[in-house]
Amino acid sequence: MTGAPRTVLHYLGYDDDAGGIVSVVRALAAAGRYKCVLGMNPGARQRREPALPVMEFSRLAGEEIGLANFWRARAVANEVRTWLREDERRVFHGHSRAGLLAGWWLHRMGERRAVVSVHCYGRQRWFYRWAAKRLGSRLFWLTPEMRRYYGAPGRDREQCLPGGVTPDYFALTPAPPVPGRLRLGGAGELSHWKRWDLVPAALARLAPEARRQVTFEHIGAPAAGADSRAWAAELRRIVDASGVAEMTSWRGPEASSHRMLSEIDLLLVTSHREPYSMILQEALAAGVPVLAPASGGPVDVVNPGQNGWLFRDGDAASLADVLAQQVKTREWATLDRAAIRQTARRAEDAAAEWADVYAGLD
Repeated sequence: MTGAPRTVLHYLGYDDDAGGIVSVVRALAAAGRYKCVLGMNPGARQRREPALPVMEFSRLAGEEIGLANFWRARAVANEVRTWLREDERRVFHGHSRAGLLAGWWLHRMGERRAVVSVHCYGRQRWFYRWAAKRLGSRLFWLTPEMRRYYGAPGRDREQCLPGGVTPDYFALTPAPPVPGRLRLGGAGELSHWKRWDLVPAALARLAPEARRQVTFEHIGAPAAGADSRAWAAELRRIVDASGVAEMTSWRGPEASSHRMLSEIDLLLVTSHREPYSMILQEALAAGVPVLAPASGGPVDVVNPGQNGWLFRDGDAASLADVLAQQVKTREWATLDRAAIRQTARRAEDAAAEWADVYAGLD
């Protein structure tokens, strides 16, 4: 197809632009191969930069698979269908759980210009297998580990297409090592599944001398909803009770992770079954090694001793052991920063692969 570029509706059904999925979309938009629009709920807000064009649709719970949301997604699919039919260069790309539901309805309606990316490790594995069987080549996983989790067929990285990182991250200058210091950083929403409670639990296990050398800072805000706000308050109590408040800094949301990645020695990811982690990719692009759980997306990304290390998922003692070892050996300071950058995925590559997918929908 020639002429004007495609317009891709990246549908999420969110109320704001928090979360790694929006980072994926922003990176695709920055590559400039097609126009990217966010599909959001009415009144959705953007706080991060750069802002993207937004289309509002009937309200859905962005991260919910349930009968009520399933039927409400039909209304969204009808609205999207009208939008698609106005221009043959338009494509629907569903990302969240709500995006999967809307994408399934579009497929049922016979719309061929619709694809779906799965960004989560959901409890309803049967539903994802069922959806994958019906959507076939129009459903994509982030990593082979995610596909294996759902028991979906496929070889190696077949039907696996994760996001990538914009060039500005590859241009960041990592912080030079400081004798006797290990500066840890983390980024992401303050929600239970992100398991930030492992940080104070692990820091509290360090020997007194090691604790004097370690600091941790976090950027991010509570996820939407009363449960997440309550969890953020509980996390503050856990930090105080663990006696590590002076070692940690909870800075709240920032427009980008540039500043943090330019000031830390190791990025810490603690999520339970982290799907892929864009902040992990951003750290690698900046030449910053990572420490992540041995589950989910990090299993397919982290090469221990080369671009980071893994610890047992959900195990504060295992995390503390790795931190103690890094304080003692300072192995993180000896890694090849250029080699670390080479393990990050570039947004240009992801955008080119998606461009091929979109072209195949015509």
